[in-house]
Amino acid sequence: MCKEFNLVSRVQFRLSKHMIELTLLSIFSGIFFGYFTGVKLGFLILPLVFAMIYPMMTSISLSALRNVRGCFSVIVEALVLNFAIAPAYMFVLTSIFVPDPRIRLGLMFLAIAPSSSMGLGFIGLSGGDLLAGAATVALAFLCSIFVYPLLGGYIAEKSSFHVPYFLMVKSLIFVLILPLALGVLTREAIVRKRGVHYFNRRYKPVFSTITLVCLYAMIFVIFSSKARMIVHDLRDILMVAPVAICFYPSLVLLTLLINRKRLSYEKHQSVVFTSVSKNIALSIAILVAVFGKEGQYFAVAPALMAVFQAPFLMCYLRMQERVRSFFGSSEIDYPKID
Repeated sequence: MCKEFNLVSRVQFRLSKHMIELTLLSIFSGIFFGYFTGVKLGFLILPLVFAMIYPMMTSISLSALRNVRGCFSVIVEALVLNFAIAPAYMFVLTSIFVPDPRIRLGLMFLAIAPSSSMGLGFIGLSGGDLLAGAATVALAFLCSIFVYPLLGGYIAEKSSFHVPYFLMVKSLIFVLILPLALGVLTREAIVRKRGVHYFNRRYKPVFSTITLVCLYAMIFVIFSSKARMIVHDLRDILMVAPVAICFYPSLVLLTLLINRKRLSYEKHQSVVFTSVSKNIALSIAILVAVFGKEGQYFAVAPALMAVFQAPFLMCYLRMQERVRSFFGSSEIDYPKID
């Protein structure tokens, strides 16, 4: 049994480590398959959506919300960056660089997405405050239940893609609320029976592996389903690149300027990785569930952003000693949480 779980952990590590290459492979193989075969795989999307989101939700620990009072300023800043500043800045960038309203809408839905649970991994690797990070991620997911139907519906309406409010809520029940409830219940059941360390050691790699495999499969299906449209509109789609190149560094620079005098290095890293790191899988799932076949094309934009987000966060992580110096912090062993 231990060997099996060690194998799963190694697979999960490689799927995360080679995210850029695997994302590009999913994109190009999907376009090639869809363009030359014409086979439609859209029927796989809804099962993949649930299979991708449910395991991801098992990483959300509602017990982390007990730490809200002690991390209040960090959480407020991260949520404001995530749900106000990031969408506003994305709106400016897409207005400048992206002429296609469908691509703009996909990028805007990414901008209002909560942090990915992978952000907690980056916080741990950088020596950030994991208590604040875990509380922020949990609260951001809960906020998303209200942000997507309200702000997402408003963005869609202003982009001339009308979506009935009832349809938006109905889709979110399947994509966000139901997986969140099942994920939390699954986690709590395992933790109560076997303990949090057992869950993290044995089950967390399994759930993470399922999510990543389904994410790559989802990207393949989306790009294969819209292959000919993508090839036809390639110039507009490639305008995602300047948006990403401006979006990620600017948000990190803003947090550095805001936090240098008011937060420690550890708390600053929690803010960065829970606001700049967007949940690409969730944004893709919501776009597809809410907008149907048209949403498959909208989801091309956040899928392409994965090619830029992962390497940028890795590059920023490698600069952690310079960031420590910027905050006047010496390296410490920061306590980790489960």
